[in-house]
Amino acid sequence: MTSKTPNGTGLDELLRRALTDDLPPDVAAGMRERLARFRERTTRREGRIPMWTLLFPKSAWAALSILILVSGGLLQGRGTRNPLSDRISLIKTRLAVSQQLAAAGSMSCSARIRNGDGTLVDYEIEWRPGSPAEVLVRGPEGSLLRTFRLGEPPESADPMISTIASISTPSAVGERLSGGWRFVRFSRESSCDIGTYAIPAGAGPEVLEFTIDLCTNLPVRIAGSGRLASSPEMPSDIFWEATLRF
Repeated sequence: MTSKTPNGTGLDELLRRALTDDLPPDVAAGMRERLARFRERTTRREGRIPMWTLLFPKSAWAALSILILVSGGLLQGRGTRNPLSDRISLIKTRLAVSQQLAAAGSMSCSARIRNGDGTLVDYEIEWRPGSPAEVLVRGPEGSLLRTFRLGEPPESADPMISTIASISTPSAVGERLSGGWRFVRFSRESSCDIGTYAIPAGAGPEVLEFTIDLCTNLPVRIAGSGRLASSPEMPSDIFWEATLRF
């Protein structure tokens, strides 16, 4: 059997596709130089397969680590914002949020949803592991209208259930936020940075805007906006909003 020394072509291609037009010329040159030195060190011993060629395909973290290793110092030295550094920051935040949601042991959610007739209805959702989420429904005056557990047959026909279910557990929230994030703005609250992001509408009418507490890497607010299905002539507006607590 003939051994073949990997030449890093796959990594080059991945970087080229992912970072097209994002790199200033000096950063691109620096990346090429550092990658060349990195490959030289890892292939110095004849017949040995570089460790990164074995680990790289197995995890998105590996790709992110290589990007940070090669480009982080170069971009920091420029002292200006750059599309590549913004993209790396966004990827890191998405991965951290996904991990935190997977590890969450409980969740509460306060949601306000506008029905098709324009009425605002408030929902209080409590989730604990091992049991269905409990939901309290309150009318415009704050009066308790009903309570139920998600998944119970009498409530399955409620048109609001699909929205409630999608923000009722940490895993459901993670699925809701699984689309392509777009950065909106940063702010600061109580000594913590707050990142606001959006998932633009795809095939459907809805646009999601959400805020992430960058101290905990957990979502604190999600809002859905778009055209109500029952009133397609209405302009775009927020028709549901949720506040999350973990």
